[in-house]
Amino acid sequence: MTEQRHRTVLITGASAGLGESIALACANRGWRLALGARRVDRVEDVARRAREAGAEVYAGPLDVGNEDSVERFFSESEAVLGVADVIVNNAGLSKPGLLHERDTAGIRLEVETNLLGVLFVTRRGVASLVENEKRGDVVFMGSDAATNPRPGQATYSATKGALEILSTSLSRELEGTGVRIVKLRLGPAMSEFAADWDLSPDAVETRTEFFRRFGLRDARHYGNVMPAEEVAEALIFAVTRPPGVVMDTIDLYPEAPMGNAIKGLR
Repeated sequence: MTEQRHRTVLITGASAGLGESIALACANRGWRLALGARRVDRVEDVARRAREAGAEVYAGPLDVGNEDSVERFFSESEAVLGVADVIVNNAGLSKPGLLHERDTAGIRLEVETNLLGVLFVTRRGVASLVENEKRGDVVFMGSDAATNPRPGQATYSATKGALEILSTSLSRELEGTGVRIVKLRLGPAMSEFAADWDLSPDAVETRTEFFRRFGLRDARHYGNVMPAEEVAEALIFAVTRPPGVVMDTIDLYPEAPMGNAIKGLR
C-alpha cells in the first residue's frame, strides 16, 4: 500500500535533465512544486509546462552553493506553497580531467555544487520539517562513482562518496522525526550533465581505453544511458512508501553491459 497524500516538492537544478523530468512527473500527480536553478529562463519554461499539467508552482533563481540564495529560495517558496515535504537535491556537475591538470576554481565549483550545496539545502529543508513536525523525504541524487570511483573524475567521485556518508549520518540524526533520507545511486542517465564534455569519437575512445585499465567503462557512450523519466519514476516510488518504510538506497543503472553491477562494468 503506497502513501497517496498530496506533496510539496522542492527540486534543485530543475531547469533541465533529471530535474526537469522529476518536476513534470510530480506535476502529473498534482503535487505542488518549488523549482530552483541558476538558469532562470530555463526553469521558468519548466514551470510553465508543470502549470499546464495542473500543478501549483513557484519557480525562482537558486545557487545551491550560496547560503543566502538557498535561504531566499526557501523563504519565498514557503510563502507561496508552504513547507516542502520532499526535498530533491538534484543540482550537480562534473568536469572531467586529471586532478593535477585542473584549475582550483573548477574544483571549488564542483565541491560547492555537489556537496556544500546539498548540505545547505538539506539543512534548511530539514529545519522546516522538524520545526513544523512534518513527515518528509530528503532525496540525494547519488552516483555509482561513489562505489566505483572514476579516473578523470576525482573531485566528482569524492563528492558523491561523501553523500553516501552524509545520508547514513542524517538517517541516524533524524530517526524518529518522520523525515526519511533516500539515496538514488545512479549510473549514466539522459540529461545535460555532460553537455560541455568533449564527446567526439576520439575523446570517447581515449576515455574508454583509460577506463578499461581499471575494469570500468566510459559513462557517456550514446545509446547506453537511462531515460530521465525512469529516474523520476524511481524517485516517486521511494517517496510514496507509507510511514514505517524507508527506501534507503536505490541502485539504478542502464541495462548491461554498461550497467552490469555484478561485473563492475559501469
